[in-house]
Amino acid sequence: MSDTGVTGEGFLVKRLTRYEIARVISARALQLALGAPPLLDPEKLPVKDPVALAIKELLEGVLPMTVRRPKTGGGYVLIPVSKLLSPENKRYLRTTLESWSLGSKY
Repeated sequence: MSDTGVTGEGFLVKRLTRYEIARVISARALQLALGAPPLLDPEKLPVKDPVALAIKELLEGVLPMTVRRPKTGGGYVLIPVSKLLSPENKRYLRTTLESWSLGSKY
């Protein structure tokens, strides 16, 4: 596994965990379902499903969300989701879209 993480101030973060991916996507999909404006042009996407749109926004790196991670010396640090999105994460998300028969359209 490559070290694609963010380092500094007593913490090492390599990538988003599967639990963080699920949390980010579900939070954004809920926002979209409740009427939040999409960060990508929905007219250019083949479906208007909030979960698929949330995954696409995450893949494009346009989500203004952060993940809170503990520091080794105590306390926490907020890291933008876009900095934690590793190639492995992107491959997983693309595979998810492809399994829904949406990957080739994105």
